[in-house]
Formats: sequence, structure tokens, C-alpha cells
Amino acid sequence: MKLMHYKITYTDLTDVLVVETEGRMNADDFMAMGESLLEHSRYLPGANVIFDHTALEFNHVPVEDLQKIRAFHMSNEGRIGGGKSAIVVKAGLSGDWIKLWSQGEKIKTANRVRIFEDCCEAINWLEEDK
Repeated sequence: MKLMHYKITYTDLTDVLVVETEGRMNADDFMAMGESLLEHSRYLPGANVIFDHTALEFNHVPVEDLQKIRAFHMSNEGRIGGGKSAIVVKAGLSGDWIKLWSQGEKIKTANRVRIFEDCCEAINWLEEDK
């Protein structure tokens, strides 16, 4: 049984893929989401993506799961490329997201990541380089 669910959509309004997640975050489902994104017909290496994690429960994730997710990112660096990943979390939870990912080793890839509590700010950041 999957604990985390996700939906990947493309919006031509902003020319960006949006990944919406919900439920309890865990490594297996998070990596399945990543693989689905990388296989999406609209995804190209270096693409900008919005990850809407406003409905994702992430407070319980163990460091071991974070390490598995980091290993997935690093082993797929060529497929991911150097685009931007805008992470959107519920208002007031950006510090918790940063605290979660500060555990263990840092992901070292060319992909640029920023955390937002407002989707419009995330879109503006993604459009800065256009």
C-alpha cells in the first residue's frame, strides 16, 4: 500500500510541470514519484518543476529515507539536469522542511532548489531566467 500519492501535470500557462503530493512521505514512494517525473513526456533534463508538497506529511521521515532519496537524486543527476525545483510547503512549514533536509549528507547536484510557502512566488522564481 502506498502511503504517499502524487500527480504530475503540465501547465502550458507557465510551461512547467507541477508535481502535487499528499499523504505520508517515504523513500520508496518519493523515488517512484521522481522516476515518474523523469519519464514524463514533457520532462527534459534541466526542466523547471514545481513540487507542491502542501498536502505532504513529512515530519516523521527517518534519515535513512532521506539518504535513499539523495542517492536517487545523485544517481540520476544527468537525467535531472541543472534546472530549478521550486518546493512549495504549507505556510509556516518552510523551516521544518529545511530542518528535515539538513539531516545527513547534502544532495550535491546541479539542480537548484528553493523553498516557498506561496505558489506565485515559486512561479516568479522559475520565470526569472526566461
